[in-house]
Amino acid sequence: MIEQYRLPPGFHLDDVANLAPICTPCNREKSNHDYTDAPVLLKRLGDARRRGPRVAARVRDMQAAGTVGRHLVAAATADLSGPRARREFLEFAPAVVQTLALLDEDRVDFLVHRDLSLGLDYCRLPVTLALDRQGQTRWSWVQEICGSPWSHLLRAGMQVAVDATEARLVQSIREQCGATADIESSTTEHLPAALTLDDVHRDGTTMTCRISGKLEAAYRALVHVPDPDFPEEASTYVEAGVDDAVIQFRLAISWDLGADPSTAPDIDLAITSFEGEAGVNWRMK
Repeated sequence: MIEQYRLPPGFHLDDVANLAPICTPCNREKSNHDYTDAPVLLKRLGDARRRGPRVAARVRDMQAAGTVGRHLVAAATADLSGPRARREFLEFAPAVVQTLALLDEDRVDFLVHRDLSLGLDYCRLPVTLALDRQGQTRWSWVQEICGSPWSHLLRAGMQVAVDATEARLVQSIREQCGATADIESSTTEHLPAALTLDDVHRDGTTMTCRISGKLEAAYRALVHVPDPDFPEEASTYVEAGVDDAVIQFRLAISWDLGADPSTAPDIDLAITSFEGEAGVNWRMK
């Protein structure tokens, strides 16, 4: 092959420099044709020789990056259930974070999750609160200033969110059954709520936490739908439900730090989106 294409005796076809012409346009142009003595092929190989050092440097960089990446993936996916693995991870992980901080401090950020159980009216609501680096500081700061755990601080706000969710589910049922429908019995199943602490602001004696969240719920109801033309006749009952409803909301909870600790906080709830369609089964009774 070297003699056929008039290449230098020391040229290696598998050399990294020969990777340069391996691209889609070049491969398509070559197709399955024999370019023996073709100037275009010799030109491409000459270009490959000139670009050889740069291509080799890129390959070395890729190999080095791949090595670091493999080790980081191994660390991120390691089974830390064993005491030895956990001890080694705790020993060496801070060095990785410190090195990353020296490269780019803004990238030293990560999420932690705090799982809470809130005792609301008629139910207990499991809540997961996601905290980034700033959120972790805010978490401790708010608890220290307010003198209450987050499970207590969030209770009133999430009660408002749950009530608003149930009202939106009832509205969805009424849109299907009509404004005169009377909901005789209902049950609501709340799945875990996912919250993110967006901001904490203190203005004088008032502290405000702004939170974005998602609440999922399933709703079941037995609905009485009277016939306006024959109100004394047999009634129609509807078995209705909303499955996998998702409420996206923003919540602002404000406390007056100078007031009595038992004073209820000010709550501002904004529902930003609702997903969920009512399903109705009709039956006569």
